[in-house]
Amino acid sequence: ENLEDVSTPAKPGLFRRVRVPLVAFCEKLAKAFEGQMTSTTLCFVADASCGLGSEILTNVVKDCGHGVATISNPCWMTALSLLLSKKHTCSITPEQFERIAFSLCRLEAHRVRSSIGKTSRTVVFTLPGQACTPLLLPLVQKVFVHERHVFVYDGCCHSVEMGLALRKKYGSSYRQKPEKEEWECVSATPQVISATFPMAPLKHNKELTETLSKLKGDQASIVEAWMASVDTFLDMKAKEKKNFYTPFVCRMGFLMARSGIGNGDGTDKSGLALKNVLQYITGSRSRALSEEVINKALKSLKENRIKSEEAVKEFKLDNPGKILIEKCVFAHKGILIGEKTLIDTVQPKDDWSLKAAKKLKSCLCCAPGEEDEEDEDE
Repeated sequence: ENLEDVSTPAKPGLFRRVRVPLVAFCEKLAKAFEGQMTSTTLCFVADASCGLGSEILTNVVKDCGHGVATISNPCWMTALSLLLSKKHTCSITPEQFERIAFSLCRLEAHRVRSSIGKTSRTVVFTLPGQACTPLLLPLVQKVFVHERHVFVYDGCCHSVEMGLALRKKYGSSYRQKPEKEEWECVSATPQVISATFPMAPLKHNKELTETLSKLKGDQASIVEAWMASVDTFLDMKAKEKKNFYTPFVCRMGFLMARSGIGNGDGTDKSGLALKNVLQYITGSRSRALSEEVINKALKSLKENRIKSEEAVKEFKLDNPGKILIEKCVFAHKGILIGEKTLIDTVQPKDDWSLKAAKKLKSCLCCAPGEEDEEDEDE
């Protein structure tokens, strides 16, 4: 019952697995944490980029040396997603799911307390992959409504390329190697599983079913997982007056220095985009991040960008392949495709805002008008 004894296992191979009754254990754990004051802020990163965004942000946060602790793709969240997908047949109530999420997130944050710096006092959770986002994001937002939230996304075609690279690297059935039994490995869900296999299929859509059937099986599963994640984001944004979901919407096109809205003139704004999201994650907008932290972050971003670009090089889609995938996305009717952005995407600028001053007025099948590209802060 002494929470001070909770810590990260120091040596590989010394993990003891204990089975406990989930609901009863988490209820007691929740009551214990409710009685404690904490100065630690939690930041949750939801993904719609086949793991690229959450991996890069996690690595950058680790490498910049600002004292932010990270918890990446925890296995228990994947297990919770599976339970949520069967919530109509299991005996766990919505209130109990909320207590489980609250208690285990607080337990994880408590476990890494020794690695939290004195300045930011932040723990970053990356939800395990775009396949889990539709199930986990509404729950985590409801339980931790006053904490920080990031939604990181990439275009569907780029996400498919990344997913195919993951499949090639790990195979369709991932196995943990015994010599790799370090805590960060055994406690995390492999991205190839949580990013490329849909866990919450979209509602029946005859047109979508037909367009997906024209794709290869591995591509279709990645597209469906990506679309389900973005669909959940759009649904939550549509209800933000009730659920208060106002995340930092992070577009990977900016961080990856690709051309598009916000840097259509060819200017590389990845550094400014990175600075913006770091300010949000660390709560440092009102006080400047040190030059050392920024330089380390930029170096990490560049290294991770090169690594990811190299990984997807042999999986680049040709134009006919992109057209088939975009037809699938367009069947949704509510998702912007190609180089267009999701609602309230944060534009790289010094005076960035979580909310766009005006919504896109163009139809979804056309390029946004010039006045729509430049969002002004509220």
